[in-house]
Amino acid sequence: MINLSARVFERRMAEALAPLGLSPAYLPVIFTLSATGPATQAELARSAEIEQPTMALTLRRMERDEIIYRVPDETDGRRAIVHLTSRAEELVPQVESIADDINSRAFDGLPAGSSAQLIDLLTRAAANLTQRPVE
Repeated sequence: MINLSARVFERRMAEALAPLGLSPAYLPVIFTLSATGPATQAELARSAEIEQPTMALTLRRMERDEIIYRVPDETDGRRAIVHLTSRAEELVPQVESIADDINSRAFDGLPAGSSAQLIDLLTRAAANLTQRPVE
């Protein structure tokens, strides 16, 4: 059921983000950079819990779509610091609103407090699997 829910959420998010020229895969990067400011590719991969090659591909697409830009790291020339473009920064409130709306629709009709409980339980389940991967 978790996989089914995730696929439906992602499909709805993709439909809602398409007019903005965004993909659901961009959201971890957009939300992280919006909340914490510029970061390296490695930091973004860690925060999104995805592999470096996947993050590299996502960032290339985001750069192509003018969502992010990179600046060489002054302290380490091998790294680049990833920033949101001004266009992306302007889109953040719309993206947050879209995400809130989709979450609201998903939890419509559920008992009061159950959405917070579900999120808490899923957060704990993810933490359990992160701390103790399946062998």
